Amino acid sequence: MKKTLLLAGVASVFAFSAQAIEFTPYVGADYNVNFTNKASFLDGKIPGKYHSGSIVAGTKVSPYAAVEAFGELSRHAWKKSVHSEYGAYGVDAFGILPLGCYGEWEVLGTAGIGRYRFERKDKNFSGSKTFHVWGYRLGAGVQYNITENWGVRAMYRHVAFVNKVVRGFDTLSFGVRYAF
Repeated sequence: MKKTLLLAGVASVFAFSAQAIEFTPYVGADYNVNFTNKASFLDGKIPGKYHSGSIVAGTKVSPYAAVEAFGELSRHAWKKSVHSEYGAYGVDAFGILPLGCYGEWEVLGTAGIGRYRFERKDKNFSGSKTFHVWGYRLGAGVQYNITENWGVRAMYRHVAFVNKVVRGFDTLSFGVRYAF
């Protein structure tokens, strides 16, 4: 009898632990407007604003936390005789505060890291110059869950770069998410 009760107790602990973390994977797409903050030695050579798109894949690990990977690519931009673009990839961790009776609104806080690639070409010269930088990302935003599967999101992020090719970005993003 004692062995049966012990076994039932251990099984219930594992069953309780198995339900503590519930993964909800999702994918999404964002439109981003990126504003550069005071370029350092590239001042005057890169545009002050980029338009980019990003694709994300993530998972909610609880109603209050998520992890998301992203890939981002900018539209080609010309400033005078210089062509520039950037691309990025990385990962963000989210803190989520559900609001409303059914949690349809969520306030989001995010922190992450990304690898950014800036490419610059001059019209008068062949070849290009590429800079790679690591950036720390902090942000806040809101998400409205239209249904159990579909949501729309608006975010603000600040990206601070490790080496000072560009001092930083401020990014506004608007996107959709589909949860499985």
